[in-house]
Formats: sequence, structure tokens, C-alpha cells
Amino acid sequence: MNTRSNNQIKRIDTTQPKVKTLDDLKTHMVDAKGQKVPNSVWGTDATRTEIVSMPDSTGGILNVGYTDRSGRPQPFGNDVHDYIQALEASLEATFNDGDFADAMQQHIFPSEFRPFAALPTPLNVQLLEDRTVTFNPSGKRDRSNLPTAKAIAGSAVMVAPVLHGDDNTQTGILCSTATHVSDFDMMGGWTDGSLHQTVANMQLQFCRIMAGNVAKVLSKTPDLVTIECDALSSKPKDAAEDLLDYLAINLPVHLGATLDAYALMVPEKLEAVLERAAQRAGHEDASELFGCTIMGYLGEDTGVYLLPKGFAMLSFRSTKEDDTVKVIVTRDPNRAGYDVELITVIDVMATGSVKVKQGEFNVEATAEFPVVHRLTFKSA
Repeated sequence: MNTRSNNQIKRIDTTQPKVKTLDDLKTHMVDAKGQKVPNSVWGTDATRTEIVSMPDSTGGILNVGYTDRSGRPQPFGNDVHDYIQALEASLEATFNDGDFADAMQQHIFPSEFRPFAALPTPLNVQLLEDRTVTFNPSGKRDRSNLPTAKAIAGSAVMVAPVLHGDDNTQTGILCSTATHVSDFDMMGGWTDGSLHQTVANMQLQFCRIMAGNVAKVLSKTPDLVTIECDALSSKPKDAAEDLLDYLAINLPVHLGATLDAYALMVPEKLEAVLERAAQRAGHEDASELFGCTIMGYLGEDTGVYLLPKGFAMLSFRSTKEDDTVKVIVTRDPNRAGYDVELITVIDVMATGSVKVKQGEFNVEATAEFPVVHRLTFKSA
């Protein structure tokens, strides 16, 4: 007779049913001594780590998995599911925990983050009419010389989404980027440092691609003001000086009298030149050299764009889950890996209009109020 006892593993809790939520499935079962039973987690356990030592005596945390999603041991010990789970959580935290929105607002460009299905909020900028008069405090005013004006009281500049085409349809941007994470590439494990580097690089690429699409929309804006300038110098220091001179001469002072009132969108190649000029001048970056936000964009070189912070903005549409950037992870069995996609929807608020009075009878009408200006350069 077989007298060997069958030690059945049970959970400590006595509630019925024992598994009530998905979180219960993600916790270890425990034995009679209260110790976690290895390989008893449904799904993956991202806390499994090993300490690895490098030849230079530095150490690192290597994250490896020992089970698949059903709790069975992996033959090679490494689990891509751990990595994709950590990557998804990191991207969600990077774009949707509020830091991305704060960085856009404080360091890049005024932005709106509106709820799902809501239309972009028009930007209304009030214009002040100068009605100042000078007079002699000890005498009477000559009322025949009082100033006159045709400005509409309480007039405002309304900035709406960019309109394209003969039918003036609203132009929005669906910015989508994707990458593939292969099972085989992750067999060597991953470290916290490599994950941080990957997320930071993906964020940078996503923002540059987004800026490139904004530049495409702005290049087709009907009321875009384009100013052609001579070619920039081939030397970084002189090129930066040339650009500063062109900006100072052609700055639309009615939108902002100093460069810090603008954000500059420059081609990625020119951004590298300006960064080198800033380093040579002893500045930390090009934004410090110019005294304004400088944002590089990918794609075709269509010029340098001046975006007035007081008269334009970007409008991000949130998802139903209130996410600014939707992170979608999909299993692709045909390629033995995961597809990771980042999606956001943007409206470019850069079409200005203002109420004016015109004609003999001072008829009220709506006139264009150009907001975006662009500098283009001749070929050297």
C-alpha cells in the first residue's frame, strides 16, 4: 500500500471562492510554512531578478523570467512577457501620469488636453485699444482734437484649428508609431537601465515624429506668412548668428516683441548645428542660446516656424480612458513577438481671425489674422 501522503497546497485565506479577482491569480500560492511556492503565479512576475557582475566590477539587475504565462518553466529561463509588461507600464506612466502634459505646458508649447469626443477649445486673445490722451491739467481740453478709432469695443483674436482645402475642412493629426519586440531578442534578459533607456528613446522619437506632422500641417496653412532669407553659413557659430539676425529683423512684434514669446520649430539637421553653436558659446543647449523653446522635427525641411505662445496652441484629445497617448500591445504569433503602438490625436490651433470694420458704412467683417510665420532659406 502506498502510504506517501499527498501534500495539497492551499492558500492561507479561507474565503469562498478562493480566487475572486485577477489580482488573486497574480499572487503566489503559499505552503504550510507560509513560503511562496515557485512557479505558482498565473501570468508573469516582473519582480524576478538576478544580480549580474560586469568585468569592470560594476553590478546590474538583470530581469529574467522562469515561467511562461501558464506557470510552466521556460526552457531558456527568460520570459519576454515580463519585459513587455514592464515596457507597457513604463510607457503608460511616461505619457499619461501628468508629467508629459506638464512638460508640454512648461517647457515646449501651450497645449490643451481635452476629454474624449470634445471639440478643440477656440483660443480667444483680447486686443487692447490704445485710447490714451494727453491733456493740460491746468486748462481745458480741446475736444476738436480728441482721437478717433474704428476698433470694435471688446474685439478679440479667435484662434481655431487649421483649415485645409477648398471646403475648409478641419485638419487633425492622428500620430501613430509602432515597434516590434521579438521573443528571441529578449532571451538574454533585460535590465532596469536598458528599459529606462528604451522608454526615453521612444518618447524622444514619438515627440519628434509628432512635431514633424505638426510642421506638415503648418506648411499648408492658408494664412501662413513665409519670409525668404539668404542661405545660412556653413559654420555652426555663423549659422546661429545668421538665424538670430533674421529672426530679430523679421519678428512679428504684434505677436510677441521678444524671442521668449515664441517656440521655434527647426529641421532636425539644423537643430544639431544650433546645438553645436550653443556648446561653443558656453551654453547648455540651443534653447538657452536663443532664449526660447527650440523643437526639432523629423521629415522634409520646410523651414523654421515661429509659433507665438500667446496666440497658438496644440490640442490633444484624450481617449475614453483619459489617456493622452494610447499604448496598445498586441501579440503577433506569426512574428513570435509583441507589437507596441503609440497613438495620439492632435489639433493644431493656428488659424487666427479678428473682427474689423470696413467700408463707408463701417460694416463688421471677419478678417484673417496670420499667426504662424516661417523663415525659408535660399540654397547655398
